[in-house]
Amino acid sequence: MTANDPAPVLSGEAPGELGLAGSLRFADVTGLLETLPVGAGAYQVDLSGLGAVDSAGVALILEWRLRLEAAGGTLTITNPPQRLVRLAGIGGVAKLLGLKTNEWGTADA
Repeated sequence: MTANDPAPVLSGEAPGELGLAGSLRFADVTGLLETLPVGAGAYQVDLSGLGAVDSAGVALILEWRLRLEAAGGTLTITNPPQRLVRLAGIGGVAKLLGLKTNEWGTADA
């Protein structure tokens, strides 16, 4: 993480509408997973505030979704940054995250 990449911040009340902002790179996500809410209910997370994202960020969101589903909850992602969509498409996990991509790994309109 550099000075230009703020630490990830989760806002909002769970379950319900949440926002995730900041950087989601390997150095940023190490302890974040354990702080994310997990439980029954519908969670909607707005990712429009995300900056830098790498494959560790994609893995974090996928693991969060799987933990929620195991607890009887759901996770809906809104406003994902194009980089996250592309990485999820390349990694073959876009469908698991509920993201729609085209053949180039970018978001469908």
